[in-house]
Amino acid sequence: MSQSWWRNFIIAVLSNRFVKLLGSLVALFLAFGLMMDWMIMPVYTKHGEAVEVPNVVSMRYEDAKSTLEAKGFAIIKSDERVDEKYPVGYVVEQNPRPHSGVKSGRRIYVVVSQGGRQIEMPQLVDRSQRDAELMLARYNLKLGRVDSVFTDRPLGVVAHQSVPVNAKIGMGTVVNITVSLGLDASDATVPSVAGLTYDNAVQLIRQAGLVVGQITFKEVEQLLPETVISQSLEANTIVKRGTKIDLELSTLPNIPN
Repeated sequence: MSQSWWRNFIIAVLSNRFVKLLGSLVALFLAFGLMMDWMIMPVYTKHGEAVEVPNVVSMRYEDAKSTLEAKGFAIIKSDERVDEKYPVGYVVEQNPRPHSGVKSGRRIYVVVSQGGRQIEMPQLVDRSQRDAELMLARYNLKLGRVDSVFTDRPLGVVAHQSVPVNAKIGMGTVVNITVSLGLDASDATVPSVAGLTYDNAVQLIRQAGLVVGQITFKEVEQLLPETVISQSLEANTIVKRGTKIDLELSTLPNIPN
C-alpha cells in the first residue's frame, strides 16, 4: 500500500468522535487519581490514628473535664475514695493511663478524691457565726458561702448548714452556712399566756407587737377569775405584727340564791 493510504487512514481514525470521548475519559480518570493521592487519601489514612491521653491526675475534676473534652475525649467519674494526698474533688487516678495512645472519642474513667480521713460533720446550727467558723477550722473543713436570712432564731446565729450533722465527709470539704438576721421587722412571735392573769397576758401580747382580740369566758371553779384558759394562736408561732389574739378567760360559776 502506498504511504498516502496510511496517512489518510490515521487522519480518519483521529477524527472519530469515539476516540475523542475515550480520550476525555482517560483525562478525567487521571485527574481523579491525582485528587485521591493529594487530598482524600491523607485524610483517610489519618482517620482512627491514636491520640495521646492527657494527664489529668491531680487536677480538679472540673478542670480535668475541660482538658479531656478539648482533646475529644469523654470523662466518666467511675468512683470516689478517701485519699490523704489529694484534696476533695481532685482526680487521683485515670484509665487509660496518661500519655497512652487511644482513639479520639474514647471514654476516660477517673477516680475522684473524697479528701483525707473521714470525719462526722459537726452541728453548726444555733452556734454564733464566729463559733461556727472556729468549729470548721478545728475539723479541717472549709467555710464556703455565707448567706443571711430572717428567721425565728436570734440575730447572728447559724440557721442552716449545707452538710447535714453527722454526715461522713472528707477533711477539706466546703460547708456553706446561713446566718440568722433575727425576726423580720414586720414579724412577731406569739407569746404563751395560758395560765396567766388577764392583765399579765395583755402586757405580754402588747410587748410582742400583737393585739388582744375577742374575749370569751368559761366557768372554771378551780381557777381564779380572769385567768387565761386558752389562746387562739399557738405559742411561738411567727405572725405579722398587729395580729389579734383571742383569749378565753375563767369565771366563777354562778351561785344560786
